[in-house]
Amino acid sequence: MPFIAFVAVLALAALTSAQPIQAPAASSQKSNQAAEKERSGYDPLLDLPPLAQGRVSLVGGTVAKIDPIAERLELHDFGGGKTDIRFDVRTQVLRNGAPAAVKDIRPGQRVYVDTMLNGDQVFAKSIRLETGADQGDARGQVVTIDPARGILELHEEIAREPFRFRLSKETTVLIDGRRAAPANVLPGALVTIVFVGGATSGVAREIHVLANPGQHFTFAGKITFLDLRLKRFAILNRSDGQTYDIALSQLGTGQSRGLRVGSEAIVKAVFNGKNYEAQNIEMSTSGNNQARQ
Repeated sequence: MPFIAFVAVLALAALTSAQPIQAPAASSQKSNQAAEKERSGYDPLLDLPPLAQGRVSLVGGTVAKIDPIAERLELHDFGGGKTDIRFDVRTQVLRNGAPAAVKDIRPGQRVYVDTMLNGDQVFAKSIRLETGADQGDARGQVVTIDPARGILELHEEIAREPFRFRLSKETTVLIDGRRAAPANVLPGALVTIVFVGGATSGVAREIHVLANPGQHFTFAGKITFLDLRLKRFAILNRSDGQTYDIALSQLGTGQSRGLRVGSEAIVKAVFNGKNYEAQNIEMSTSGNNQARQ
């Protein structure tokens, strides 16, 4: 009997000592979570999830619009396209290499954006502001160009008088994304120019040719405007999201009869130095046609 009582006491003591083991484990787990939160600064209940490790693409251009409330900006890139970019508190903003804030971004500023896909949206991983007084960009039509003398005159969209830029051996010319010589830029060409120095004596660093006189294009998208009396219409080109004003003066009435605002069309046109002239129009019901070539 004493032996049985002794065994019972040992069993009770073992059971009593085993019961509180789980409490320290839970406490330890909470301590680890708190330490991780303190170490990383990330709160899963309050903070946005970290960005996925996706492919990052660099886009440079000029800020056209910015909406801090909706957290989006519209960028007119140096190649002539337009990109809608989203941002939030995870976006890093830098000005001349130093930390900055979204409130420092203004329409008209030149920026470089590291973009990535976040779901089906283009997201800014970082935005770098270039605010040097000796840098700028211009967009307009070439008045004259003299590669031998290294001079280009540009009629800018928002200026009355043409700007004069100097060409150097370092000036890069891009036509359809491919390098070209300054001699391939024709008077009347639509271009964007990235330059250093003042706009009256700047040196052209990059010349992006959007359209040369005589260059052919294919536009595909929705008709947004039509005036048969003026023989003009506008098409929202699907590939770059830009609207192009196109003349109908070279087409007969039969080819333009099927045009309707809201209808889809494929338009072959040539840039004549002043307008895009339609050469052929094919009405389409498909939304998968190739645009602007």
